[in-house]
Amino acid sequence: MKKILVVGLISSFLSAGAFAAACTTGGGAQAAVSGATAPSGEQCVCNGGAAIKSTVQGGSGTVIGGTVITTAPIFLKTGFDVQCSANTLVSYNEVSGTAFAVASGSMKGNQTFIGSSNGGAVTTSAKCTGTNDACTAANVTTANGLATTAAGS
Repeated sequence: MKKILVVGLISSFLSAGAFAAACTTGGGAQAAVSGATAPSGEQCVCNGGAAIKSTVQGGSGTVIGGTVITTAPIFLKTGFDVQCSANTLVSYNEVSGTAFAVASGSMKGNQTFIGSSNGGAVTTSAKCTGTNDACTAANVTTANGLATTAAGS
Protein backbone atom coordinates (compact mmCIF):
# COMPACT_ATOMS: atom_id res chain seq x y z
CA MET A 1 0.00 0.00 0.00
CA LYS A 2 2.81 2.42 0.89
CA LYS A 3 4.58 1.84 -2.43
CA ILE A 4 1.33 2.26 -4.36
CA LEU A 5 0.58 5.49 -2.48
CA VAL A 6 4.02 6.95 -3.07
CA VAL A 7 4.20 5.96 -6.73
CA GLY A 8 0.62 7.10 -7.34
CA LEU A 9 1.20 10.44 -5.67
CA ILE A 10 4.44 11.08 -7.49
CA SER A 11 2.90 10.03 -10.81
CA SER A 12 0.02 12.43 -10.23
CA PHE A 13 2.43 15.19 -9.41
CA LEU A 14 4.60 14.56 -12.41
CA SER A 15 1.68 15.03 -14.73
CA ALA A 16 0.73 18.25 -12.99
CA GLY A 17 3.63 19.51 -10.94
CA ALA A 18 6.45 21.90 -9.85
CA PHE A 19 7.70 21.85 -6.29
CA ALA A 20 8.90 23.12 -2.96
CA ALA A 21 11.55 25.49 -1.71
CA ALA A 22 13.52 22.41 -0.77
CA CYS A 23 13.88 22.04 -4.54
CA THR A 24 15.42 25.43 -5.25
CA THR A 25 18.99 24.32 -4.54
CA GLY A 26 18.81 20.55 -4.77
CA GLY A 27 16.71 17.75 -6.00
CA GLY A 28 17.33 14.83 -8.20
CA ALA A 29 18.84 11.48 -7.41
CA GLN A 30 19.18 10.61 -3.75
CA ALA A 31 21.69 8.20 -2.30
CA ALA A 32 20.52 5.48 0.03
CA VAL A 33 20.25 6.40 3.69
CA SER A 34 23.51 5.67 5.44
CA GLY A 35 25.01 6.24 8.83
CA ALA A 36 22.81 6.69 11.86
CA THR A 37 20.60 9.57 10.76
CA ALA A 38 17.52 9.31 8.58
CA PRO A 39 16.53 12.31 6.44
CA SER A 40 14.10 14.69 8.05
CA GLY A 41 11.86 17.39 6.70
CA GLU A 42 11.04 18.06 3.09
CA GLN A 43 13.12 16.09 0.57
CA CYS A 44 13.23 17.13 -3.11
CA VAL A 45 12.87 14.45 -5.79
CA CYS A 46 12.17 16.52 -8.93
CA ASN A 47 13.64 20.04 -8.99
CA GLY A 48 11.85 21.69 -11.90
CA GLY A 49 14.68 21.38 -14.38
CA ALA A 50 15.00 19.04 -17.34
CA ALA A 51 13.36 15.64 -17.43
CA ILE A 52 15.48 13.16 -15.48
CA LYS A 53 15.27 9.72 -13.97
CA SER A 54 15.63 10.29 -10.26
CA THR A 55 16.09 7.88 -7.40
CA VAL A 56 14.56 8.01 -3.95
CA GLN A 57 16.68 6.56 -1.15
CA GLY A 58 19.16 4.86 -3.47
CA GLY A 59 16.72 3.70 -6.11
CA SER A 60 14.87 0.55 -6.99
CA GLY A 61 15.64 -2.39 -4.72
CA THR A 62 17.77 -0.55 -2.17
CA VAL A 63 16.78 -1.73 1.31
CA ILE A 64 16.73 1.05 3.90
CA GLY A 65 17.12 0.91 7.64
CA GLY A 66 18.01 -2.22 9.52
CA THR A 67 20.37 -1.75 12.42
CA VAL A 68 22.29 1.11 10.82
CA ILE A 69 19.63 3.82 11.11
CA THR A 70 19.10 4.83 14.71
CA THR A 71 16.91 7.90 14.28
CA ALA A 72 13.31 8.14 13.15
CA PRO A 73 11.38 8.69 11.01
CA ILE A 74 11.78 5.87 8.54
CA PHE A 75 8.62 5.38 6.50
CA LEU A 76 10.28 4.23 3.27
CA LYS A 77 11.72 0.76 3.66
CA THR A 78 12.87 0.30 0.03
CA GLY A 79 14.21 2.82 -2.45
CA PHE A 80 12.54 3.39 -5.82
CA ASP A 81 13.01 5.20 -9.14
CA VAL A 82 11.00 8.19 -10.38
CA GLN A 83 10.83 9.68 -13.87
CA CYS A 84 10.71 13.46 -13.43
CA SER A 85 9.09 15.41 -16.26
CA ALA A 86 10.54 18.78 -17.20
CA ASN A 87 9.26 21.74 -15.16
CA THR A 88 7.95 19.59 -12.32
CA LEU A 89 8.81 19.86 -8.66
CA VAL A 90 8.05 16.99 -6.32
CA SER A 91 8.96 16.63 -2.68
CA TYR A 92 8.11 14.34 0.18
CA ASN A 93 8.39 14.19 3.95
CA GLU A 94 8.78 11.08 6.08
CA VAL A 95 6.67 12.47 8.90
CA SER A 96 7.05 9.39 11.10
CA GLY A 97 7.50 5.66 10.80
CA THR A 98 3.79 5.45 9.96
CA ALA A 99 3.10 8.75 8.17
CA PHE A 100 4.26 10.09 4.81
CA ALA A 101 3.44 13.32 2.93
CA VAL A 102 4.02 14.41 -0.66
CA ALA A 103 3.41 17.62 -2.61
CA SER A 104 3.93 18.88 -6.15
CA GLY A 105 3.22 21.61 -8.62
CA SER A 106 4.04 22.64 -12.18
CA MET A 107 6.14 25.55 -13.28
CA LYS A 108 3.63 25.81 -16.14
CA GLY A 109 0.51 24.97 -14.12
CA ASN A 110 -1.48 26.88 -11.56
CA GLN A 111 -2.26 24.45 -8.70
CA THR A 112 -0.28 22.57 -6.10
CA PHE A 113 -1.24 19.03 -5.19
CA ILE A 114 -0.87 17.18 -1.89
CA GLY A 115 -1.31 13.69 -0.56
CA SER A 116 -0.45 11.67 2.50
CA SER A 117 -0.58 8.20 3.94
CA ASN A 118 -3.53 9.37 6.04
CA GLY A 119 -6.24 8.30 3.62
CA GLY A 120 -3.98 8.03 0.59
CA ALA A 121 -5.87 10.48 -1.63
CA VAL A 122 -4.27 13.13 -3.84
CA THR A 123 -6.05 16.45 -3.96
CA THR A 124 -5.49 20.00 -5.15
CA SER A 125 -4.08 22.22 -2.47
CA ALA A 126 -3.95 25.86 -3.55
CA LYS A 127 -3.63 28.20 -6.50
CA CYS A 128 -0.03 29.10 -7.26
CA THR A 129 1.35 32.61 -6.98
CA GLY A 130 4.15 32.78 -9.56
CA THR A 131 4.16 34.75 -12.82
CA ASN A 132 1.06 33.81 -14.84
CA ASP A 133 -0.04 31.71 -11.82
CA ALA A 134 2.86 29.27 -12.29
CA CYS A 135 3.87 27.26 -9.25
CA THR A 136 7.06 28.17 -7.43
CA ALA A 137 9.24 26.18 -5.08
CA ALA A 138 7.78 28.17 -2.18
CA ASN A 139 4.23 27.19 -3.24
CA VAL A 140 5.20 23.52 -3.14
CA THR A 141 6.93 23.85 0.23
CA THR A 142 3.75 25.39 1.64
CA ALA A 143 1.75 22.52 0.13
CA ASN A 144 4.19 20.00 1.62
CA GLY A 145 3.62 21.58 5.04
CA LEU A 146 -0.14 21.11 4.64
CA ALA A 147 0.36 17.49 3.54
CA THR A 148 2.64 16.90 6.50
CA THR A 149 -0.01 18.25 8.88
CA ALA A 150 -2.65 16.04 7.22
CA ALA A 151 -0.41 12.98 7.46
CA GLY A 152 -0.03 13.50 11.19
CA SER A 153 -3.77 13.89 11.83
